[in-house]
Amino acid sequence: MFIEGLTAFALTAVLLILLAPLARLLGLVDRPNSRKHHQGEVPLIGGVAIFITLLVLLPFFTELGPQLRWFLGAAGLLVLAGLLDDRFNINVIVRIIVEVIAALMMIFGGQLWVGDLGNLLWLRELHMPLWLSLPFTIIAVFGITNAWNMIDGMDGLVGTITIIALGSFYFLIHATAASTLLPTLLMGGTAAYLLFNLGSNRFLPKVFLGDAGSKLIGFTLVWMLIDATQDGTLTRMHLPAPLALFIVGLPLIDMVVTIMRRIRKGQPVYEPDRTHIHHVLQQAGFTHQEILLLVAVLSIQINFIGIVMYILHWDAWAQFAIFCFITLMYFFCIDNAWKLGKWLQHQQQKTPP
Repeated sequence: MFIEGLTAFALTAVLLILLAPLARLLGLVDRPNSRKHHQGEVPLIGGVAIFITLLVLLPFFTELGPQLRWFLGAAGLLVLAGLLDDRFNINVIVRIIVEVIAALMMIFGGQLWVGDLGNLLWLRELHMPLWLSLPFTIIAVFGITNAWNMIDGMDGLVGTITIIALGSFYFLIHATAASTLLPTLLMGGTAAYLLFNLGSNRFLPKVFLGDAGSKLIGFTLVWMLIDATQDGTLTRMHLPAPLALFIVGLPLIDMVVTIMRRIRKGQPVYEPDRTHIHHVLQQAGFTHQEILLLVAVLSIQINFIGIVMYILHWDAWAQFAIFCFITLMYFFCIDNAWKLGKWLQHQQQKTPP
């Protein structure tokens, strides 16, 4: 898979270089405002470059079966809607409808849905009937796709978390050409994007993923994880359903906790703000590099806990209980850290120069 990953890296890098000036001409750029503090106009073409890489290289390296065709169709729909949203800021209802359609394409086209949850509640194996599996799958797809979108608020953040999640997925998955091609291409493309996004080389244009990119990555991960936990044809394996929660752990937990805090404050859950983990760490005075390191370590720890429980053959209910406990602890820590940060900022403002 080294050649495939390297090819994806190279193609994505070339596309980012070619698309950056075009994005500026079309106005597909992110401009600084009261919530976004970057410098200058940054092209929002990371997602479209990664998608084109998948679109070109998947049929190049393998014969596209029905599931991969439906995946590319659903992912392409999300990318198109994301590009329109990045450029014109489309209505939230339209965005929700598009994501539901993508989930339905997964279910009825790709023949993928969440039906087997294992012994999740310590009573017996949970096998949901189709009428319950369909809305559950739509919620799962919608949640994880938007979890990746919501945490995309700092240079390098989504790229780093994605590579960690894919690395964990690699550790768990069977090493066959059929099972590792999609994550390999996604990792190569994400690595190239990360190089441009961090601005580590002044000769490379700085780019952002945009909604098109963050939702593409989230959707691809949830597609692979549902396949891997429900005996799909792509990964050819069966992982316990709760393990998927740990693989996408940090973005999912951060989204749940952010929504809980917004509901408590009476704010709309879909309205963007600055209350995610990287905002809390910024408020506490950590530098950009320190925040990336802390988030990476936390993401690795969450993934590691899930992998260890899988290796030790913990029951599904125990894995789910540990995940819920981690979420509650995260809520407590973030909530109190945010209050502490606000108090420290207030104290600094009162201190005379």
